[in-house]
Amino acid sequence: MEIKLDVMSEENDFKINMAELESLNEKENTGYFGAWIQNIQQLKEEFKNADPFSYVKIDNFLDGDYAEILFEKFPTNYENWHKYTNPIEVKYAYDNLKDMAPEMRKLFYVLSTNEITRIFSEIASIPDLEYDPYLHGAGLHAHSRYGRLNMHLDYEKHPKLENKQRRLNVILFLTKDWREEWNGDNQLWDKDMEECKVKTYPKFNSAIIFQTNEISWHGLPDKIMCPTGVYRKSFAYYYLSPLITQADKNKFGANEAGYRTKATFIKRPTDIDLPQMKKLYKIRPNRRIEEKDMKEIWPEWSPDIF
Repeated sequence: MEIKLDVMSEENDFKINMAELESLNEKENTGYFGAWIQNIQQLKEEFKNADPFSYVKIDNFLDGDYAEILFEKFPTNYENWHKYTNPIEVKYAYDNLKDMAPEMRKLFYVLSTNEITRIFSEIASIPDLEYDPYLHGAGLHAHSRYGRLNMHLDYEKHPKLENKQRRLNVILFLTKDWREEWNGDNQLWDKDMEECKVKTYPKFNSAIIFQTNEISWHGLPDKIMCPTGVYRKSFAYYYLSPLITQADKNKFGANEAGYRTKATFIKRPTDIDLPQMKKLYKIRPNRRIEEKDMKEIWPEWSPDIF
């Protein structure tokens, strides 16, 4: 597969450059994906009928050659990534597109094109689906030994775009030879957070697509036990739509305006009920947990012991 690259230039604080995207909109972009993209009706039915909420897993998500390129180009300069180190989240996150390989940047743009957006809108039966020029929350993620991402709901109302709402998640797995005994499955739980219904093994070049709403509890809460130096790598992209939910200060994780603008986490029924965790869960819907919080709330915490 030939990959044609475009030069990206920065424009205000959008991560997506409008001129480059418009150029890509004039091209046919389905060739970056696997054969599934030519027949989406079955995926649409699977998505609609899924339990515990609408989702579908797609193997061979990308064209095989393109997936291999992204595997080789996945950045490993983790010292430059944002690191989350607390009992709720242990992971690396990176969203600096201008420093990524052009081939990696390209996928963010391809997913943002009108053509590909319409395809995901059809699969999810969500009209008016649209890309996010800020790529808020999107990017590359890596989990090392002891990594985790506790069960949570994603942000609801976009913090920068007026009257826009996050609606659909696309998570692509880019690690080869991941062992099941290392954990790292993406878990989907029921609406009452009583039972895990789905575990998706992070198979290379597979993707999970799922709707995000008030019942889409997901995460990878089991501590990752891969060897030191091995990373669970993924690519995350999210679609928006016009705001459809109503403000309600009583909804889980809502701010004073009645909307959830940050990821909001919750314990599983089997998790130990600790006062330190309660304090951290209370902070997270408002902002990231910082080093000063950990020093104040749980100075002895270490990812290997809890």
